[in-house]
Amino acid sequence: MSSFLTTTAKMVHSSRLPASTTRAQALAMLADYEFFLSCDPHLQRFELIPPSDATNLNPPLSIPDTVKSQLRSGAPAATSSSPSSQDSDNRTPIMLPTCYRVTDVVHAIPAGIWDTNVVSTYEFTLIRDGIFVRIRSPLSVVIDTFWEIREAAAKDDDGGDKGVGLGGLELVEDMTITCSRLLVGLVKGQCEAGWAGIHAKMIARLEGEVGNKGVGEGIVGE
Repeated sequence: MSSFLTTTAKMVHSSRLPASTTRAQALAMLADYEFFLSCDPHLQRFELIPPSDATNLNPPLSIPDTVKSQLRSGAPAATSSSPSSQDSDNRTPIMLPTCYRVTDVVHAIPAGIWDTNVVSTYEFTLIRDGIFVRIRSPLSVVIDTFWEIREAAAKDDDGGDKGVGLGGLELVEDMTITCSRLLVGLVKGQCEAGWAGIHAKMIARLEGEVGNKGVGEGIVGE
């Protein structure tokens, strides 16, 4: 797609996690990819794409340089003999994303833009502070999102920050949308409408794990 016709948009949303949540619990929740997909409000079905098939996807799988520097220690490497999963000396395995084919039913899309059933490819990569997710949808729509667990700043009585690390943990969703200028408003609108519900399901899981129903300051957006 011509760069003249393509644009990007950024969105950041964050939610305070239950007070007793540990970093390990929050990271494990994000790394549960099937649970992650189940939080999608438009989900109809999903299926894992086997690594042997994923290496043949078009465009080919790749991990952005900004993500490579954040890869989580001990993350599994690709085992396929495909050149795309090994470095240039054909010896060292390179980690490839875990991929799913996801079908969403979206009724709010204007007629003629997409089918009601929208089939996308989700690429999941483990990073130190969470996961990186690349979504490839029809009409060259690409959504790159860093889902990270960060230390939250505590608030004083006047609403000011008392210091990072004093307020427990928060979930941060940092998203970049790349698509046609004609579609960016539609894609942003869909993301804006769905993020709070996704965060709420994730928080509900953590509440069940820690037995803490008082979320504190809860869901916020930026």
